[in-house]
Amino acid sequence: MTVSHLKYWFFLFCAIALEVAGTSVMKISQNGTGWLGPGAGLVLMFALIALSYYCLSLAAMGLPIGVAYAFWEGLGLTLITLVSVFLLGEAMNLRRFLALAAILAGALLIHHGTTAGAPAAPERKGAAS
Repeated sequence: MTVSHLKYWFFLFCAIALEVAGTSVMKISQNGTGWLGPGAGLVLMFALIALSYYCLSLAAMGLPIGVAYAFWEGLGLTLITLVSVFLLGEAMNLRRFLALAAILAGALLIHHGTTAGAPAAPERKGAAS
């Protein structure tokens, strides 16, 4: 893996962190006990989610879009669930744990099943077979 390739993974992990932060701020600000009120919390959430999509678009410039989206969605969902369990007091049960494991396994399978080559050249009409 080259240094230039690592920057796209960096952008992807920034996108994931911003998505988790934005979603967490949304939940925390809506219950009225956080340091942000509902209005300011939503503004901050929109800003963080917008930055998350921007970083995701930067990651997709150097990573296959299926891999980038699978990791963004899978790790984001897993981390948001862990935040909800450890910071917001939601319950973790076996079914929820198995679902998160399946999501992460799916992201890894997509990553390892995707080749990083150039897209296939389109077939030319009238070419001899």
